[in-house]
Amino acid sequence: MAQYLKNKNKIDLIFEKGSTIKGQGLLLKIYDFEDGLVEFGVSVSKKLYPSAVKRNLIKRRIREQVKGLGFTDCVSKGFSFFIIYTSKEILSSKEIKKRVESLSQKF
Repeated sequence: MAQYLKNKNKIDLIFEKGSTIKGQGLLLKIYDFEDGLVEFGVSVSKKLYPSAVKRNLIKRRIREQVKGLGFTDCVSKGFSFFIIYTSKEILSSKEIKKRVESLSQKF
């Protein structure tokens, strides 16, 4: 069962030393903490979407797809990851699902 990533030090370490996988409109940053936990976070740029309502909508859609697809089950224990939304248009849940699946294939 995956948890949300809330530790600031872990988030900073993922962005500094984590490996990057690029997808269509999504970016995956992943790092092995070797602590046995699978944690994840989602980020949407404030620069691309100044409205908090739109950012939160996108975050909810991504979190739901990550949990629903079992993406966290594919990741080995100890790995934590961050998904960054980079698309310039708001995608539907179905489209986000396809893109998260393609990210999991690359990983």
